[in-house]
Amino acid sequence: MDRKAACLAQAEACRARAQADPANSDHWIEESIKWLERAIDPTGGLSMTFESKDEQQLAVDGAAQPLGSSGT
Repeated sequence: MDRKAACLAQAEACRARAQADPANSDHWIEESIKWLERAIDPTGGLSMTFESKDEQQLAVDGAAQPLGSSGT
């Protein structure tokens, strides 16, 4: 099973849990959405940062941030 199929299967399992557990259905729907987003994300939800010599972190998208600050 490839990564996309595995993510879609996990999303379906979360939707089934949402139906089986109405008290926590919001949580399981949110989890299902996360898995669907991972399925369409070409990196699988992974991110990498690189440190340059001028002490900035460079994200994969090329955005620079000073070290010590969070990217989120």
